[in-house]
Amino acid sequence: MADIRETGVLSAAKNSIQSFGSRLTRKKFIDTDVMETNLRRCLNTADITMLAIGHMIGSGVYVLTATVAKSMAGPAIVIAFLFSGFASFLAALCYAELGVRYPRSGSAYSYTYLALGELWAFLVGWNVALEHVIGAAAISRACSAYIDSLAGGVIKNATENMMGGAFHVPFVSERLDFLAFGILILFTVCLSFGVRMTSHLNNVFSVANMVVIVTIICVGAYFSNTANWTNPNTGGFMPFGWSGVLAASASCFYAYVGFDSIASSGEEARDPQKSIPRATMISMGIATATYVAVATVLTLMVNYTELHDDSGLPDALAENGAHWAKVVVIIGAVSGMATGIIGSLFALTRVVYVMADDGLLFAFCSNVNARTKIPLGAMYVFASLSALMTLTLDVNTLVEVMSIGTLFAYLVVSASVIVLRYRPEMGPKVDSQELSSLGELPEKLDDSGAGQLRERFRALGVYMGWCPGSRLVTMCVMCFVISTFVLCGFVMGCGDSIAEGSWWAIIVLVLVLLCVISSFVLILMHQQSNAPLRYKVPLVPLIPALSIVVNAVLIVNLKAATWLRLLIWVAVGLSMYLTYGVGHSKLDASSPESTLLKRGSSQPTTWGSLEREPSFDAERKAEKQPKSEPPPFQQSLSREFLVDNVDMSP
Repeated sequence: MADIRETGVLSAAKNSIQSFGSRLTRKKFIDTDVMETNLRRCLNTADITMLAIGHMIGSGVYVLTATVAKSMAGPAIVIAFLFSGFASFLAALCYAELGVRYPRSGSAYSYTYLALGELWAFLVGWNVALEHVIGAAAISRACSAYIDSLAGGVIKNATENMMGGAFHVPFVSERLDFLAFGILILFTVCLSFGVRMTSHLNNVFSVANMVVIVTIICVGAYFSNTANWTNPNTGGFMPFGWSGVLAASASCFYAYVGFDSIASSGEEARDPQKSIPRATMISMGIATATYVAVATVLTLMVNYTELHDDSGLPDALAENGAHWAKVVVIIGAVSGMATGIIGSLFALTRVVYVMADDGLLFAFCSNVNARTKIPLGAMYVFASLSALMTLTLDVNTLVEVMSIGTLFAYLVVSASVIVLRYRPEMGPKVDSQELSSLGELPEKLDDSGAGQLRERFRALGVYMGWCPGSRLVTMCVMCFVISTFVLCGFVMGCGDSIAEGSWWAIIVLVLVLLCVISSFVLILMHQQSNAPLRYKVPLVPLIPALSIVVNAVLIVNLKAATWLRLLIWVAVGLSMYLTYGVGHSKLDASSPESTLLKRGSSQPTTWGSLEREPSFDAERKAEKQPKSEPPPFQQSLSREFLVDNVDMSP
């Protein structure tokens, strides 16, 4: 009797664990109408391109270039920008395909939800939110410094006198930056008036910024001196070696995070399938060329050892006699940083809105203003957090956390492209509007054999029967990512032993390389989905795999303190997800709302505690069509997704 009772307890525990694991790995799949949205679709290709350019070409030009050149790379910052630009471009290609496939506001978060499941999606979304919170704070602080420089340091001195001197506390700013706080609040208020206001404001500042940057490049080229690249007393062109270039590349990723604004604007683009790929290519090309050109003229005008961290460009021009150019640069810097703040707040608001709309964050963050079609709750809460950070914290110590969070998101998005390419296109059953069908496997929409072995490799299927279909591809992607991280970490940590030819180092290196190559080859042996898309990443899985490798190389070159700060942020996010998000997710079939629906309640309550407002686009269409009463389920559940919680793979 005791044995039976013990067996029952073990069985119940096993079922509970499996059920909980299923909830963590449940995925969305795309419904037929991904264009329906609560937001206003009013942005064209030019608007989205300018939004991305404004977000990317801001404080990175005026602050990051001088800081990284002086402390990490020297004149070789030109190579660092090229390398990080190449890595960002690979990730941008992956973002573009997923943006065409699923044009929603969540960016990397939404894409991960489709490919890898809810837990990974939350981690990516939480890190992307951190990226933009810190980004807005850091840019506001830099903008304040430039304005104070134009005023001759009056604001800084007045603040320190009022506070009785500077603070000397770890991670806390030496002084309270009230100007940066006010700048961030001002832009938050401006963005509250709607996406068209945001776009117009961004376009004005972006044009002013680009005019100033062209001026900087022309004037800097006139004062260039090649001796600053070849001076042996300061180490020549690459004084910190290749390790410095790689470390600088990881930090320079901060300069390219703005193209994420393109994906975040997918729900407000008129024709996202056309606009997102075009805007991605144009903005990435312009941003990379701009950063390389500015880094080149800056390190040719002044020796990198003489650069000033806070105001490298204006001081370099002033030292060469172009005092008038210093004023122009400060005006351009303020314009560029304004676009950076706008881009950060724009992307931050959309990511938080989608996470809250899915039930993973608090419900009030998904409230969309009826007039402006802006999720004001999400904007005000997280913009306030960013404003408090810029007021009190030493933002420079947190900027590297942005880089690791961004790299992590890029890596997951690249892996998601591979997973989705080898997964059969799924769709709802005929009765998919019934909640009871949510736990069932959706029907396949394409018969291309996606995820199955290619014809020439079918004979190997007898050895792979334990892991059929696209699940093996998902496991191979996981193996590829893990082994790539191990390989990069091993080469960095044991590079001397490998160079010396130590037998154990060579054996470990070969074994890890075999894992990387074999997992990639196994992916190649499977068929891809032939579902039509208006844009696809070329040479899949090669380009996403290259993106994964480059991101892994840059991540392992970040400092240990950066990893520690990221782990703290992730721990906070996980505690929030496990205590709130799991139970309130719209995909949670065990929620009280779904129970009422299953029992046939005539008045179903809100799904996941979120009431979804009528779509803005749907309202316009409804004016031209006769009204019909939607089924009760459709009133409470967003039609943009259903769930497939049968696939337990991550």
